[in-house]
Amino acid sequence: MPTIDDLAGQLGSNDQAAVFRAKRTLLEQAVAAGAPGKAAERRELAAKLAQTLTAKNGDAPKYNVKARAELAQAIGAVASETEVPALKGTLNDFDARETARFALDRMTCQAATDALVEAALNAVGIEFRVGAINALGRRGGSQVVDVLKTCASDGDPEIRLAAAEALANQADASADRLLIEAAKHAGERGQFRSAKSRVRLAAKLAAAGQKDSARRIFHSLAQSDATPAAQKKAAGIGLAQLG
Repeated sequence: MPTIDDLAGQLGSNDQAAVFRAKRTLLEQAVAAGAPGKAAERRELAAKLAQTLTAKNGDAPKYNVKARAELAQAIGAVASETEVPALKGTLNDFDARETARFALDRMTCQAATDALVEAALNAVGIEFRVGAINALGRRGGSQVVDVLKTCASDGDPEIRLAAAEALANQADASADRLLIEAAKHAGERGQFRSAKSRVRLAAKLAAAGQKDSARRIFHSLAQSDATPAAQKKAAGIGLAQLG
């Protein structure tokens, strides 16, 4: 069986057949290690993947960007908190960081959340920060809410809107004000995205028993001439369900 180092070399080659075989082998190893009762094998594979991902030739990465991206993705399938530092380090690798963010998104440990928080707040590049914000939006907890609220006050309108949209996944009525404010600086498309997220937020609040807050949002949407037709209809349905 080829080693992880062997596979990394193949993943970075220009031989597409070799790349395909290496990807398939890596997937097979990850699936096998993820089976019930294979905790030791999973830890061993995750550690080796992390070691290979961060391997250096002098100051430069040992393997090229194609290989590093595939390794980071594989780590996400088997990693535990122990491998988060390797993925976090890869967030500074402009060539492979998106795959590392994807891997962290798949992990549920606190260390992965902390890495995504740092990326959402401090990473270089609007699109990458938005990706980290979206990943945080799929998580819960007061830390996530606080960070998203901070991002909702960012100087970039796309960051503000993405953070407000992510907050709509939380049962936090204060997100409605942030959605309204973010949409003011995001053009027509931002208005549409804000309306969709406000419907989602109201539904989340209703499900959490915060019916008065949900009713206020639905009513605001239903009465506003700026609300797109589909969201206006959804708001009307929401009001009817609330009674």
